Amino acid sequence: MENLMKSSTLKSDRSGFTLLEMIVAMTVIAVTLGLTVPFFRNELQAFSAIAGRDDAQQNARYGVSMIDRELRVAGVGVLDAQPLIVQAAPYAVTFNVDLVSRIPADMGAAYYDPDIDPAAAASLPQATKITLPLSASIQYPDTGYNQSTGIPSEAETVSFWVAPDPDPSANGTYALFRRVNAMPATVVAKALVLPTGEPAFRYFKADTLGALIEIPQASLPLYHSAKIHNSKADSAKSALTDSIRVVRVRITGQYTDRKGVKQLRPIETGVRIMNAGLLHFKTCGDPPILSSVINAVVTTVPTTKVTLSWVPSVDQGSGEKDIEQYAVYRRISTQTLFTEPMASIPGGSASYSFTDTQVTSGDKLIYGVSAVDCGGQVSAVQQTVTVTIP
Repeated sequence: MENLMKSSTLKSDRSGFTLLEMIVAMTVIAVTLGLTVPFFRNELQAFSAIAGRDDAQQNARYGVSMIDRELRVAGVGVLDAQPLIVQAAPYAVTFNVDLVSRIPADMGAAYYDPDIDPAAAASLPQATKITLPLSASIQYPDTGYNQSTGIPSEAETVSFWVAPDPDPSANGTYALFRRVNAMPATVVAKALVLPTGEPAFRYFKADTLGALIEIPQASLPLYHSAKIHNSKADSAKSALTDSIRVVRVRITGQYTDRKGVKQLRPIETGVRIMNAGLLHFKTCGDPPILSSVINAVVTTVPTTKVTLSWVPSVDQGSGEKDIEQYAVYRRISTQTLFTEPMASIPGGSASYSFTDTQVTSGDKLIYGVSAVDCGGQVSAVQQTVTVTIP
């Protein structure tokens, strides 16, 4: 029994750590933490700095990319009387372009988007004129731009500008804004800064030898103040907007490095205005002729719908033989003008029809059809009588 007690006592004495062992272990742990914590802290700071730098760069690059994509096609779809560049300022630019259409067969627009708001897919009417961004009181347009058939131009008015970010968390930084027609402005890029002496937009024109020269910043801002492009009133500073061939865009993002110092990440590109200075030539002869009566028949079984029918333009099978499509329009009877076509029908058939199922009981509608040739010229719009939906 005594031997068993001694053995138990020895095992009990050996089951723990001595004070010296604990001190050594704690010292090793402390040294290890002392070496690894600064390492991980430095790595975290480095990662945060790299992420912040990349965010600032990507943010600025996205803004520049959007401006490049849309400004590059400025002038697409504008009418002869409609200016290309409306505003050229150090921190704002406004231009006209048929950027987007809700009609898949619209050959005049740069892009197709069936979900776009109709107010952002047609020209800006005089009734809803806007104040140009960063201007004191310059409003646009002062006139309506209509095709020879009376249909408004399909070119929208697009603005980009850099201004203080109203977000309370912006900490005094700037944002890049975009607006189409009189639609609400949207934020394209945030956390931007405006370094002294570095405007967001610089403008270049060609000299007599074709070389690019910069329009002095002291001459800005420029506004196309003449109502009609290429009219007698389109002179001096108004005409100077027509001479712009390249827009230099520079947007600067900001981030904080691992030492807590604010660093700048500028993104810059030159946007050549591809359509600047081009004249509108009638490549497909005279405007087409459509003299057909447009018939409209309302049916209610199985669903309520309006079916239109018409015969081809005389220029489809004879004459200039240049008909590409037929544009279909719709308006309520209280409106005086058609806007953007609601549909486009390819040419080449012996007869045509179109069915409108998007009608509501009580609607009083007027439909129209025009022929469109290979150059985008349209005929006079042939209209139906008022169609009342039962």
